[in-house]
Amino acid sequence: MKLPLIITKRLLTNPYALGWGIALMFFWIVMGAFIDSASVPKSSAVYYTASWYGLIALLSTSSFATSIAIIIYYQSGSLPYFMRFSKLTPKYYLFSLYFTMLVTTIIVSIIMGLGVISLFSYHFGETIAPKNWGLFFLDAILAGVFYLPLSLLLEELTIVTTRRLSNAISYIPVVLGYLFGFSYININLGNLVYYSPFLSIQVLGVQSFFTRSIPLNFNDFKGPTLNVDYVIISAIGWSIVLSFASMLLFRRLYYKSLEEARIV
Repeated sequence: MKLPLIITKRLLTNPYALGWGIALMFFWIVMGAFIDSASVPKSSAVYYTASWYGLIALLSTSSFATSIAIIIYYQSGSLPYFMRFSKLTPKYYLFSLYFTMLVTTIIVSIIMGLGVISLFSYHFGETIAPKNWGLFFLDAILAGVFYLPLSLLLEELTIVTTRRLSNAISYIPVVLGYLFGFSYININLGNLVYYSPFLSIQVLGVQSFFTRSIPLNFNDFKGPTLNVDYVIISAIGWSIVLSFASMLLFRRLYYKSLEEARIV
């Protein structure tokens, strides 16, 4: 268990991850709790709070996904040698990465949840918290098992193509997180919610604050409601497909110098 703990500690103490994934998220939480909420009636306080938690959970975990992608990028230069000439095995390394991402997303989700609950409850003068804690933690777990193979697959693609693309590719998770996150609260996306793993993470976070089903589209209270089972199945399906693809490429890793990423 030494390697998983080392990688987990490195990710959770990474100043860039803490800045983008924690500090910036608390800025958004303060904005949502005290500025954007000025015109929100108390009757909509729970739904408003839940929607902000869903967005924050998506953005914070996607930020840490980018950070672990960068960690994988720097480790990938020596991985082929360690796999061949040391006791490190592909299974143990992959287990370490999954362990790291799961622990990280759970810790980050708890921190973000406490931030949203405390500040929004203070603003609205009532305690607003998730009613389905099982779904709350399931959302964090699904985020971890989705983002890890996605980040790993993206970095593997830079090895089989060119490392010069790594800087851009590493930020794909956080870019897509922001794109889907803000699209959900501004546009009726319909059944796309069931097909996008990013939206799945977001809406499950929102749903955890309710015992009844939330609207499928954010502002459409008269339309269809969310089918939680379909969302969970979709998120698991994406995780399995990405895990399978990343493991296939992982076994084909070969040495490619990190210096290739330098643009001359």
